[in-house]
Amino acid sequence: MFEGLWVVQFAGMEGKGGGVVVLTRGRVLGGDSAFTYIGTYQESTDGLQASALVQNFSPMVGNVLGISGDFTLSLKVTIAGEGVLQGEGSTPAAPGFGLKVRLTRRAKMP
Repeated sequence: MFEGLWVVQFAGMEGKGGGVVVLTRGRVLGGDSAFTYIGTYQESTDGLQASALVQNFSPMVGNVLGISGDFTLSLKVTIAGEGVLQGEGSTPAAPGFGLKVRLTRRAKMP
């Protein structure tokens, strides 16, 4: 249902950013200019939940949560329109802080 290439946009306490993710067979694979995202997801009738290891490969670039180094991110998103998912993310590395997330599908898997 959600397999494909998605553009991800996010906003947190330290700013805004974006990247791309591929959702396929329960896996999340993606990244941006300084981080890779590798994890898993589970679909539901109204969206999905995901958990990903966010790894920094360019330490000179910070992230929107203000966390140094690598961390695990949990996401819960729901369907917000045709090819659009919206929701929130959180991490144990920054309790009490989170981010807003929007995914827009660019291509479906064949």
